[in-house]
Amino acid sequence: MVSQPQQARMATPTRQSNGTSPNTVADVAPPMPSKAAAHGAPARRYLNEKVTGVLLEGMKRLAAEQPEDPLKVLGEYLLSRSRELESQSGV
Repeated sequence: MVSQPQQARMATPTRQSNGTSPNTVADVAPPMPSKAAAHGAPARRYLNEKVTGVLLEGMKRLAAEQPEDPLKVLGEYLLSRSRELESQSGV
């Protein structure tokens, strides 16, 4: 019996554990929602309604700007947005 040389692997196989290809239509992720869904425990709903959107926007800005002091910049952004939202709601 003559053994044939194996080809070198170039990448990780693209099969999932169930044997299907990860690039099927069912595996394409839907677009990211602009607001978090209102589900889960009360604490989670509260955070999704009041905090998550503003926090994600601040984190996007951090990623784009990459400041030297990201926590300070994020904190200042959150305080600024809080003031804006309070003035809009008349609180």
